[in-house]
Amino acid sequence: MRALIHDFETAGGRARECGVVQLAVMGGAVGDDGAFDIRWQSCANYHPGGPIDPITTQVHGLHDEDVAHCPDYRRAVPEVYREAARQGFDALVIGFSNTSFDNVIARRLGYRPKRSLDLFLPAYRLKKRDGLESASLGNTYRELTGQEPVNAHDALFDARMTAALIPPLMARFGFTDFSTFLDWATTGQPVPGIRLRFGPARGQTIESLDDDALTRALNGWRGGNIDVHASLEAEYARRGLAARPEQGQLF
Repeated sequence: MRALIHDFETAGGRARECGVVQLAVMGGAVGDDGAFDIRWQSCANYHPGGPIDPITTQVHGLHDEDVAHCPDYRRAVPEVYREAARQGFDALVIGFSNTSFDNVIARRLGYRPKRSLDLFLPAYRLKKRDGLESASLGNTYRELTGQEPVNAHDALFDARMTAALIPPLMARFGFTDFSTFLDWATTGQPVPGIRLRFGPARGQTIESLDDDALTRALNGWRGGNIDVHASLEAEYARRGLAARPEQGQLF
């Protein structure tokens, strides 16, 4: 299956408005065993259109002077995605936490993948099931490959770590076929102990919510982590709460 792996480093701030200082894109084919065969890649630094937040510099190491003479990301990045599409790597986009970050930035710049796989979701499921210390990209890479993420937050190294995680994540969950893993990883699964990341109850586990807060969270879900939605639905059903009206009946 042809696919694209991407990773952004930014000037800081929210994905809906941040400037881009680095983008790595790898186009290739994912084998049945999950191995990613790189056939094309692009990695470059860009001018973010404004200053880089010093706190963000501490993460990726890029300073204003490092990107002062780089092309403006708003003009240059869309061409990278256009080239990826011309080469046929737009059927599936893979990333780590890309649902809430990289994909959001890419959409701002005109990229519309047909399907998306966020490897944070199976990593988080593994954390909750097996007690991993963290479901971050670096820690998951360390735990599953035995190698240190020595260049973490360099966009190309992060993209390569993402690619390297596909086979061991498949193996830990007993998958031997990538297509089956893809279907599982892109379908919401109830996860015990998952916490809300939105709304007044942010930070609380779904199981700890009272009935009113649970109902508000479920009705207020507007997209994002599919496991959060599946967990809200499962808890609502477990409690036997009244059926919610169809969206069209709310108005």
